[in-house]
Amino acid sequence: MMQDVPQQRWYKNLGVRLIAMMSLALLPIGLIAVSQTKSVTEKARENAELALLVLTEQAALQERLLIQRALGAAGSFGTLMPDILDDTARCSQIFTRFVQTSDNFSFAGFLPVSGQMVCSSANRSFDFSGTPGFAEALADPRPRVEVINNAPLSGESVATVSQPVFQDDTLLGFVSISVPHTALDAAANNVAGDALIDIVTFDRSGEILTSHFKLKEAAAWFPTSLDVDSLSRSELQTFSEINAQGDDLIYTIVPIEDGQIYVLGIWDAKAGVKDQINSALPASIFPALMWITSLIVALFAVYRLVTRHVRSIARQMTRFARDRTLLSVTPSVEMPNELQSIQGSFLSMADAILRDEADLENAMRQQSVLLKEVHHRVKNNLQLISSILNMQIREAQHDETKRILRRMQDRVLSLATIHRDLYQTSSGGFVNVGALVREIVEKTLEIGAESDANITLTADIDDIMLFPDQAVPMSLLVAEAATNAMKYAGSSDGDKAWISLSFKCDDAQTCRLEFSNSVGTSADVESTGMGAKLISAFAIQLGAEIDTTQTADSYKMVVSFEAVEFQPDSGDF
Repeated sequence: MMQDVPQQRWYKNLGVRLIAMMSLALLPIGLIAVSQTKSVTEKARENAELALLVLTEQAALQERLLIQRALGAAGSFGTLMPDILDDTARCSQIFTRFVQTSDNFSFAGFLPVSGQMVCSSANRSFDFSGTPGFAEALADPRPRVEVINNAPLSGESVATVSQPVFQDDTLLGFVSISVPHTALDAAANNVAGDALIDIVTFDRSGEILTSHFKLKEAAAWFPTSLDVDSLSRSELQTFSEINAQGDDLIYTIVPIEDGQIYVLGIWDAKAGVKDQINSALPASIFPALMWITSLIVALFAVYRLVTRHVRSIARQMTRFARDRTLLSVTPSVEMPNELQSIQGSFLSMADAILRDEADLENAMRQQSVLLKEVHHRVKNNLQLISSILNMQIREAQHDETKRILRRMQDRVLSLATIHRDLYQTSSGGFVNVGALVREIVEKTLEIGAESDANITLTADIDDIMLFPDQAVPMSLLVAEAATNAMKYAGSSDGDKAWISLSFKCDDAQTCRLEFSNSVGTSADVESTGMGAKLISAFAIQLGAEIDTTQTADSYKMVVSFEAVEFQPDSGDF
């Protein structure tokens, strides 16, 4: 009998287990790869940030040189001012010559502490005494770079550099030099191509001084989370941020002029600058790709070397278990030696099983033939005994002797009938007891007809298959019951005598035999009690219970028993 195949769990699949084991085996290598990838990514980021800072310094180089040159020139003029301060004409002439010999400066002059500028390249006087910037400069005399959007002379945007002038720790005034904005952004557009959005300078107070492109719109490009004042306090750095317009930008900050002025580079991340910073990020997926590739290679190798061959052997086993046939499989040269050995062992086992089953089937066929021959010979012997009894009946002189011999003959014929059915049956040793009971009762009625008995039979009998262990006592019990019914059946009111028989079995294999007959004047027949004793003995062999009910008009017997499987004797083993 085939055993039930256990339910297959997905996690017990060979592929799933292989993936788990390979993942565990590749874990140390993956961790090393992640660590190395992280180190390479950080190094690449640092290099990219340095590259952007260099680009920012290159973009602001001209601007830085002009501002530093202006501060240097203002410092140089500051050393001359104590000597030429009283000579206004000479002072103005020096500033005028300085502006005329350079295209990068639009104005130069000296502003005394009185606020009245009379020495300048403009050859005219200016009053700055009431301006807020002048009062702030007097309160904190230091080098300054300021932006004037609408200069009094040129009317254009300029960056003004102021350098304080002292004599014996006494503030004399300020030398101011103006650099037009157009001179600051001449070369910035060619530094970083389309990636550069703007180069903005601002002082340490956070005020925007210059812009390479549009000074008025420079503030719109600044990051939303950082103000100009916080940027002015930042050191050399690179960071990504989104501005007020929602643009993804990269910012670089480079301090110049001893922290007085800062340069802010604004770069478009979409133009490729972000790729310079994140160029190493795809390498972070290298461990995952390595893991996936290794698993694919391992699974492919297992499929080629193991899985497909195992499935082929499994299909052969399944088909052999189902219908005892083998698939015609050509041995694969790619199959590993171990699996070839397993397949060879299976084929040898299957061949041995087929041979054993053929031998067993042949032995069972021979046994069946011998068993049928035994039943046939027993039936012939019983019929011979019946014939001998029949001869004795014809030679008997007394009716009682004839009756006893006839009863004995009926019992012998019942046994012969059972062996005849066993000889003719093809139901694996089962006997159709229903047909046997029907035949016994009909034969008993035929004997009654010969003795001028007039009895009506009502039978409801099903075809019930029993093993001989129960079929023999059951048929003998029915024979005795039918004989008794024929012997005592009668009618007290002159009606025709009757016999009723029912034999049924339910789904629980509980069998029930009901035998009843009418009772009349014939009930006074002398009884020896032998029939009742035989019926009780046969009921014990059946494992049955007998319940009898008798009234003035009828007699009823109910026999109930369980149909059981064949129980071989210990000597059969």
